[in-house]
Amino acid sequence: MDMEKSTTGKSLRRIHDGRMIAGVCAGAGRFLGVDANIVRLGLAVFTLFGGAGIALYVIGWLLMPDEGAPKSIAEDLAKKAGDSPAFQDAVQKAKDAVGSKKKDTTSV
Repeated sequence: MDMEKSTTGKSLRRIHDGRMIAGVCAGAGRFLGVDANIVRLGLAVFTLFGGAGIALYVIGWLLMPDEGAPKSIAEDLAKKAGDSPAFQDAVQKAKDAVGSKKKDTTSV
């Protein structure tokens, strides 16, 4: 039994081979072991019946790292936002506002 091969082989990534737009369907198809066109068809059906296909595609694009990239787009954006002084100031103001609301409600 080759345990190493089964545990390290699969990862959900946007791939370059078979990419049409951002590689989300091609990466999901490779991960699931199905043709990318099946995934594309599924997203088209979700788009036609409720519009969820577009949202799922965008979520996949943000959360799935690109082939060869260590992090996803969402991770990079969160890191950049966390390093921004303006973002840190906004978070601190929100915490202060929530903290003052809690003090007001507990004293009543």
